[in-house]
Amino acid sequence: MKVSAIRVLAAVLITFFLAGIATAVPIGRVLEWKTGISTVVFDGGVHAEKGFKCSDCHPKPFMMKKDYANMKMVEIIAGKYCGECHNGTRAFATNKPEACARCHKKL
Repeated sequence: MKVSAIRVLAAVLITFFLAGIATAVPIGRVLEWKTGISTVVFDGGVHAEKGFKCSDCHPKPFMMKKDYANMKMVEIIAGKYCGECHNGTRAFATNKPEACARCHKKL
């Protein structure tokens, strides 16, 4: 009986651990990087709450290292990086002026 309870507990803990590492940047974790005119804010929790997993963005369109710092808006609008999903079909379009403030925060 004891062995069975330990196995169940181990299975539950493993399930929670795997679910935690399978989500996007965890809730409460925010990435920020400065551009010339603003600070871009990526809230992983927003993406995780929508059901996205790490593998949805890594290794493509983003490597696991910090390759986001050199992104250019022209590339994003053309469908690279964030623009792969933020194209107006899957998520809000990055080429609409009213969408700028969703990611770009004033310095």
